[in-house]
Amino acid sequence: MTQAEFTRYVGYENADSFRGFLIEQFVAARNGGMFVRDHLPMAGTDEIAAAAQYTASSFDNAADIKKVLEMWLHAANIPCDAAPLAEIMAKATADCGANKKNTYFVVLCWLIKYLGARPKSLVFVGSATLRELYFLCMMSAAGVKVTLVTYGLDADFSRLQTKDMVIVKTGRLSAPIQVDFERIDLSKEKKLAEMRAEGERVSNIVKRPDTTAAGIFEDILKDRKTRVIKNGGIYSEGVDSEACPIPVYCAALIGFDDETVYTNMLVKFKESFSGLKKQLIFIEKPLDNPNADEIRALGTVPRTSTAEMIDALALKITLTGDNTRTALARRTLGELLKKLDTGNQTVVMNYANKLITWIYRCTQARKYSVQYEDIPVILYYGDISQSELYFLNFMSRCGFDVIYISPNKSNLTQTIDKNIDGRMQVFELPQSKPSGNYPTKAMKMKVATVAYSAERDLDTMLYGGDTGIYRSFQFPNSQSVTLKTTFEEIGILWKQEARFRTGFTTAGNLVSVPNIFAKISGVENGNLANYWEDVRSRLTPETILMIKKHIENPPAEQVDISAYRQFYRNDEIDTERLKASTLNRYGFLPDRIQDMLFYKLQETISSGFIKLNGDELMCAVLHFGMNLNKDYLRLIQRFDFTRTIPKIVCVDSVEDTFTLSECVQTVLCSLIGFDVLIYTPTGYKNIETFVSNDAFEEHIMNQFLYDVEVPKLKVPSDEKNGGFFGKLFGKH
Repeated sequence: MTQAEFTRYVGYENADSFRGFLIEQFVAARNGGMFVRDHLPMAGTDEIAAAAQYTASSFDNAADIKKVLEMWLHAANIPCDAAPLAEIMAKATADCGANKKNTYFVVLCWLIKYLGARPKSLVFVGSATLRELYFLCMMSAAGVKVTLVTYGLDADFSRLQTKDMVIVKTGRLSAPIQVDFERIDLSKEKKLAEMRAEGERVSNIVKRPDTTAAGIFEDILKDRKTRVIKNGGIYSEGVDSEACPIPVYCAALIGFDDETVYTNMLVKFKESFSGLKKQLIFIEKPLDNPNADEIRALGTVPRTSTAEMIDALALKITLTGDNTRTALARRTLGELLKKLDTGNQTVVMNYANKLITWIYRCTQARKYSVQYEDIPVILYYGDISQSELYFLNFMSRCGFDVIYISPNKSNLTQTIDKNIDGRMQVFELPQSKPSGNYPTKAMKMKVATVAYSAERDLDTMLYGGDTGIYRSFQFPNSQSVTLKTTFEEIGILWKQEARFRTGFTTAGNLVSVPNIFAKISGVENGNLANYWEDVRSRLTPETILMIKKHIENPPAEQVDISAYRQFYRNDEIDTERLKASTLNRYGFLPDRIQDMLFYKLQETISSGFIKLNGDELMCAVLHFGMNLNKDYLRLIQRFDFTRTIPKIVCVDSVEDTFTLSECVQTVLCSLIGFDVLIYTPTGYKNIETFVSNDAFEEHIMNQFLYDVEVPKLKVPSDEKNGGFFGKLFGKH
C-alpha cells in the first residue's frame, strides 16, 4: 500500500457547511471506515498479551521494529510496507516520554486492532495526543485515508516529527462544533449520500451553448441530438442517454423592433410546437406563491442549520420518470439556495418553497410520471419578478430550455442584475412598450414588389451600417448623451449637426444624440456686451428662447394627482391606456412622435434627474410632460435625430427659481436630444430646485452681476434663406 491522504482541520469558514462535512465524514466512516471521538481507548489485558509476541529487541531502533512489524503484517495478511511504519514508530517511542516500552505497546495495540480491521478511512474528532498523532501517521502510511478534526486544540502537533505528512486546513472560525453523532439518522444520511453521488454523476451534463437574438427561436426548436452533435458531443440513446449531454439555451429577448415582424415571430414560434416532440411550458401570468396545501405537501424540514435544511429540502424533489432531472434539480437547488443565503433561514426557506412548488406545477410531477421525448422549453412572457428570474435560472440548470420575452424594456435592469453567474443571455431590442398579453394572431404584413425591394436594398447600402449617410427621419427613437465640455467648446459644438458630434452612434433603430445641457453661472470678466453677444450667437431658427421674469407672489402649481394615478403602476406608465385617454393632448401627432414622447416620459421618470418620488414624481412628469406647448411640439416633430439639434436658451437674471413645470419640461426635452443652455448672470439657484446636478454641466465665470437688464433678443427666422440661391442651397 502507498501512503494515503492525511488532512488535519484546525478551522473552517462556515459553521453550517462544516457541520455538514462532519456528518458526511461520520457516515462514510460507518460504511467501511472508522470513527473516533475525543481519544483512542487504551488496550485491554488480552490485547496487550496478543501484541507481546511482536516485541522488538529495541524500542527505538527502526530496523528492529521493522522485523516484528513484517511478522505481524504477514500473519495478518495485510499487503503493506513495514519500513515507513517502523520509522514512524521509532520516532514515537523517542518522543512520547521516558517509558519507550509503554509507548511501543500502546501504539502497536492500536495498530493491530485498527489496521487489522482494514478500514478505508479513519475519522478522528478531538484533541489528539502526541501518541495518537503518531498512530494516525502510521495509518496514513499504511494506505488509510485519515481525517483529523482538532480545532487547533492538539498542542502536541508542533512536536510531531512526521508533520510534513499532514495537510493542514485552516479557516476564520475555530470554535468546536457540537454534533450528536449517536443520534444521527443513518438512513437519512444514506439518502443524502446517494443524492450527492447522483449530483456528482450529472454535474457536467447540462451545457449552455450560446445563441443570438436573431437565431434563438430557430435554435430552441432543434432537437437534442442535433445540438449534441453540433457542439462536438457524442449522442447516445436508450439507457446510455442518461449520460448524454443536455445542451440547453437560456436567453432573454427584451424590447422589440418592428411590431409586425415581432408579433408574427412570437405567434409562429408558439405554433411551431404543435408538430414537435418538445413540451412547451408557457408562463404568461405571474407565478402565484405556494398555497397552504403545496407547502404542507413539502412536509417539515429540520432547521438546526441552514446547510442541513437545504439538504432536506433538496431530498423533497422527485420528478417521477426522470431520474436525471431529479438529480439535477436536487443538486441545483442546493447550489442556488447557498448563493441566495443571506444568513436568514426564513428567506432561504421561502425561495426553496417557491422553486420546488413551481417546478412541480410546471412539470405536473405531482400528478403524472414525467417523461420528455426531447428537451422541454419554458417560455415566460411579460413582466417578471426577482423570484421568477431565479426560477428560470434554476430550470435552465435542471436541463430545460428557457426563453424570457418582454417588449417592456423596464424589465431589462432587473433581468441583468438578477442573472446569477450570467446564465441567461440577455438581448436588448431598440423599442419598448407595455408587455400586454402574448400575441395570438399574426398581423397583416405588406409584401414588397420587386422595384420596392431593389429600392430598399439600395437604401440599405446608402443608409445602413457606418456609411455616415442617413435617410430623413430614419430613426424612430433617440438616446441622449449629455456631453461634458469646456465653456469654449460649447461655441464650437453648438451649430454642429448631431451626426458630426463626438459620441454619435446608431444601432438598429436607435440613435445616440450627443447634446449639451449646461448652466452658465456669472459673467466672464463682468463684460455684459460680450455676454449678450454670446447669447445672441446661440439663437438659431430651431431655438426656444425663455426670458425668466420676476413674478410677485406666484401662484402655487397644482397637479391633479388623482387624474393620472390610473395610468401607472410600480413606476411604469401604462402607455397604451394613457395614449387612448382624454388626457392625451398629443393624440393629433403621428404615432411615431407619440410613441417617442411616451418613451421619453418614462425615461424622465426612471432617470432620477427629477428630485421627487412616488406619486408626486409620476404625476408631475405626466402632467407637465403632457402639456408641452405647440412651439415645443413643432420642434420635436421636425427633429431629425441625425441632423440639426433643436435648442432651448434660457436667460435668468431674476431671483425666482424655476418652477416644477419648467424643470420637468427642460429635462424631458434634454432627454429627447435638445441642446439646453441656461444663462444665469447672478449665479443663483434655478434649475437645481427640482433637477439633480447629475443632469447638467455648470460653468462658473469669474464675476456675478445683479439687477441686470436683459436686452431685446430675437430668435432668427428662416426667411434670410429666401430668394433663388436661398431656395437652392437653403434648408429643405
